[in-house]
Amino acid sequence: MGVFTLNLQANPALARQYDMACSACHSQVPALNDMGLSFVRNGLRTSKYDATALKSFIDSNSSKRFMPIGVMVGVSDNSKSDSINTLAKSYLTGTLTDSLSMWASSKEQFNSDKDDQKLFESGNSQLYFQYNILEAKHAIRVGLLSPLTQLGNVKRSMSHSGLHGGEGHGQNYFSPLDRANVNNIKGAEYSYLFDNNVLLLASYGEQVQSHHGQGHGDSIEDENDAFLAGVTYRTESNYKVGFIYNHTEVQGDTFYSLILPIEKEFTAFIWNSSLVYANDSNNDYIGLENAVTYPIGDMGHIKAIVNVDNDEFDYNNWGYSLGYTKIYNMFFFSVVASRVNTDAYSRSKFMGSVQLFY
Repeated sequence: MGVFTLNLQANPALARQYDMACSACHSQVPALNDMGLSFVRNGLRTSKYDATALKSFIDSNSSKRFMPIGVMVGVSDNSKSDSINTLAKSYLTGTLTDSLSMWASSKEQFNSDKDDQKLFESGNSQLYFQYNILEAKHAIRVGLLSPLTQLGNVKRSMSHSGLHGGEGHGQNYFSPLDRANVNNIKGAEYSYLFDNNVLLLASYGEQVQSHHGQGHGDSIEDENDAFLAGVTYRTESNYKVGFIYNHTEVQGDTFYSLILPIEKEFTAFIWNSSLVYANDSNNDYIGLENAVTYPIGDMGHIKAIVNVDNDEFDYNNWGYSLGYTKIYNMFFFSVVASRVNTDAYSRSKFMGSVQLFY
């Protein structure tokens, strides 16, 4: 049995603040275009001349007064499950001063087949403050955060696949980026933007959730130090290439992974690819995750994802999916068909998701 959920990162509160369509920051949801990445980098603002969200909210005479709160609710189902999965995601985000901003969000998933489901689990939530120095040149984030937020669309572009393993379902296929074991951390991060083309980033803290392809899906109770360092570079031909090193202590076991991402937005489609190497207790894993996205009209796209990997048991595995996504004003709709072929088993799955956001 599997449960499909979409890692949707579009924020309706920010779209209302700037009176912009989702397509201003998203070529495809949840992946960010150049404007979206710059918006995040600048501390949730388009420029230093923007009035802060806090000032606009408390000023009753402001023409741009708005509520800095966003909500998404929805349901999803798939052919391998007898139950309906529900999703509720909430936001409280915006700029507090010219240099300080806050991001708070929680994605809660509920399945009718599960008991004792908890609200506001740290693995599903983020709460951090970002402080910018010299506008976007230096950025410091502190709190509960995702280390991959600013490193392009490394994971966002692969989220709409239906190929990720879930907890407690026996035969699971974990995609290459899942095997890299990059999860939320409680800690701090510093990043430096050089000449608008090179980004250097380092994160350190305690990992709050861990699964790296061995069927572990529960939050880890022990303290587990996590360190991530990454660099991304934009070439003259507008390719975005990167190198990411992730090191984690998981229940006393040293784990590290390397990710080599590359992305390029062509005239007709968007290409994302990530090569992953992981080592856990001297077991080697290598995998390649690829996504090609074809935009269709306004805020619609078809996405094809193909994965291939060689795991620690020397098994050769394949995963591929085809999905369609469309956003109509406050309505989000997606369907995905996926298949996994491994040396141990094969599995096909069909999924659908409907969401409303405000």
